[in-house]
Amino acid sequence: MNRSATVVSPLVAAVFTVLLVSCSGVVAGVPSVAGDGEPIYGLPVSEHTRAELAVAAAARDLAPCGLLDRDLVASFGQVTAYGPVGDLSTCHAELVPARGTPANPVWVEVTVGEREPTERTGAGEATSGIEVRPTAGALPGTCTLYFSLPPVPDAAAPGRWGHVSYLDGAGGTGDSAAGDDCAEARTVLGSVVGRLAAPASAPSDIPLAQQDPCRVVEKLSVETFTPGSRPYECLLTLRGGAEASVQLALSPEPSQAGGPETVELDGTPFTYFRDAIECHYYFYPGTVFDTNLPSSPVSERDKIGNRLTASVAASAPSCDDAETLVLAATEVFDY
Repeated sequence: MNRSATVVSPLVAAVFTVLLVSCSGVVAGVPSVAGDGEPIYGLPVSEHTRAELAVAAAARDLAPCGLLDRDLVASFGQVTAYGPVGDLSTCHAELVPARGTPANPVWVEVTVGEREPTERTGAGEATSGIEVRPTAGALPGTCTLYFSLPPVPDAAAPGRWGHVSYLDGAGGTGDSAAGDDCAEARTVLGSVVGRLAAPASAPSDIPLAQQDPCRVVEKLSVETFTPGSRPYECLLTLRGGAEASVQLALSPEPSQAGGPETVELDGTPFTYFRDAIECHYYFYPGTVFDTNLPSSPVSERDKIGNRLTASVAASAPSCDDAETLVLAATEVFDY
């Protein structure tokens, strides 16, 4: 495979490592054996895998920014940023509450599609037929409420989860109503539950968010595949038994001076770095999304994390496998 370095710069991979952790999560075990069954993406899959794919697809149909009501967030204070972030499963808002300051903004997020809560939670309770579990032992000024997503008809697989998070940048000394750190989170969750019960809203207008990362198997020879811990991740077992993954996300724009290396594979540029476990290749289809509003404070406008671009990541222990995987992904996800 033709690989040549076009830009060699110091390997500063902190941002990409954070993105990788947030996108991939930790899933116990390995992709389930495909077995016999009707083919999906050209490969026969078991009924269990078929159900997992259906549940992940239903989660991708829930545009997170269609669940986070911007006007409701604005009732908490002046909104300075609003939009999709991370692995396409999250909508993020920043605001300055009435008694707060721009230096200590409040963050509100809605995330959908998690295989299970990733934090220790307290006892569950039912809200309009949806199970809600608060995070146990939250820090002052923070609250995360996990909620079960509506079941998928005829899918014999565990349902997925979402969560609402509220973080007071002042550590609980900001504008939390009546001193209740979960007051705002419960208000947002009530709105989310109402929207989940409403007729289906329009899908995300980000082309990549409408895609199944497991579609990459159309271009590969693999033994098994299954959705990961988030609906924009696919776990693969390649021929020969090596485990690999593909993740779809929004990530910071690649730096033009410093940061991970840029290499060419078969004439196409990719961002590349290797950690102690795997080789990682990224490419960036689509346009840049700016989560700032025109009214954003000047100090916020130049934050790299506020300018995000659609990204596709391929990871595998072998760099040769990762190269094969990312080149196959360009054929499927290149917009």
